[in-house]
Formats: sequence, structure tokens, C-alpha cells
Amino acid sequence: MRRVFLAPLLLGFAAMLGCSTIQSLSSLAGLGMSDEDLNKAAAEAFEDLKKKETIETNAYINRYVKCVANNIVEVTQDPTGVKQWEIVVFRNNAVNAFALPGGKIGVYTGLLSVAKNQNQLAAVIGHEVGHVIKEHGKARMQMSQIANVALETAGMSTDNAMVIQAVGLGAQYGVLLPFSRSHESEADEVGLKLMAMAGFDPQESVTLWQNMAAMGGDKPPEMMSTHPSDQTRIKDLQSNMADALALSQVAKSQGKNPSCQ
Repeated sequence: MRRVFLAPLLLGFAAMLGCSTIQSLSSLAGLGMSDEDLNKAAAEAFEDLKKKETIETNAYINRYVKCVANNIVEVTQDPTGVKQWEIVVFRNNAVNAFALPGGKIGVYTGLLSVAKNQNQLAAVIGHEVGHVIKEHGKARMQMSQIANVALETAGMSTDNAMVIQAVGLGAQYGVLLPFSRSHESEADEVGLKLMAMAGFDPQESVTLWQNMAAMGGDKPPEMMSTHPSDQTRIKDLQSNMADALALSQVAKSQGKNPSCQ
């Protein structure tokens, strides 16, 4: 009975944290982090990862991945002032890639079985770089801290572990996950533009997500996930395709025609 009673109350409390409230809490709580500090922390994490993961040494694979990534970063303007990007390929079957503040890109070899050509790989790398130039990492760190501040200011007794856990759950589903989904959608849109500006075929971004969907596997409902569903991503990409194709035509007229084999 207590769980049933608490559920709407806690979800309502989470919903109260709108964007304006989040911005106010961020400034009042002093949760800002400088670009320099964030870039330094990311660089340290990247160095640590390189020690733990197996770095791919195959020259062909490295040349291919770096060719795609370099074409993307050449048209990228990072607001924190990054001029040079480090690109590392990790020998790992995970279908994964990432980009970190400070200009760090990691690509796992498992991704190459799903991103089956240079255009599809460009869609992934463009998406990851999009997270960096939109400073999503900083925003997510602030959101996590804000959620903790909100729980403390709610006046809930820490003696009741179930209540605190429920408040945390409500805050997560009501604020943190939708916020993350908006980041993913924005990164998809930015990545689409970047790959088009670099001369890649933006239509292949749709094929990429069709490949992702074909992988199957257990995926949580979209409302409980940090990522939009595959079908939502495809629909959103298609809605932005006309602009991306126009950018691609401009890139081609400027002689941008990547050939990463």
C-alpha cells in the first residue's frame, strides 16, 4: 500500500523539476565545471581506458577508422577550443564508440560489423562528436548532482531506505532519462549534419539504425531508456534528411568526397 501511495507523489515531484528549475538549481548550487577541468578529467579517463583495453594494431583497420573520423573532425568546431583530436581503435567485440571532451574518440572493432561502410561509421562518429560539441557530458554531470540536491531538499527521512529509493526512481524516470534522450536526439541531428558537411551520404544513417534494429536483443521501453528507440531515431533522421542532403551537395561541390576503404 505504501508503494502504491508513494508512486504518483514521487513521479509528480520529479516532474516539478522543469528546465527552468534545473537551470536555477544549477546556478544556485554552484555545480559548474570549467571546460579545462572537464577536458583534463576526460583525458585522464581516456588514458586509463587505453591501459585497460586492447588497442587494435591492424594498420588497415586503423587507417580506415581514422580516415572516417578525421573527415568528421575537419568540419567540427568544438566550443571548448579543441584543435586536435586523438582517435583510438579498441579491439573489442562491443558494438560501441564514444567521444570525450577534450577531443578523444574511441571506436570498438565490434562496431564495424554493424556500421558496414564508411558512411554508416561516419554517422556513429558524427553522433558521438555531437555529444562533445553540445557539451552533453557537462550537462549530465550537473543533472546527476542536481538530482541529489533535490532529494536532500525534499526533506525525506534517510531512515526510510524504501522512500529514498522510490524518490530516486521517480526522479530518474521523470527527469534524468528524458533529459538523456533529448541529448541522444540532438546528437543524432548534429551527427547527421557533420557527416553531410564532410561529404558522406547522410541517407546511410537510416540504414545504420536499421542494422541496429536488426540486431534484436532485449531493449527496455523507450520511456525507461536513456536512448530513443531505433524506430524513433529513424523517423527523426528522416525528418531532417532534406537539410542534410542539401549540406551534402554543398560539400560535394567543394570537393569533399571521402574515400575511406
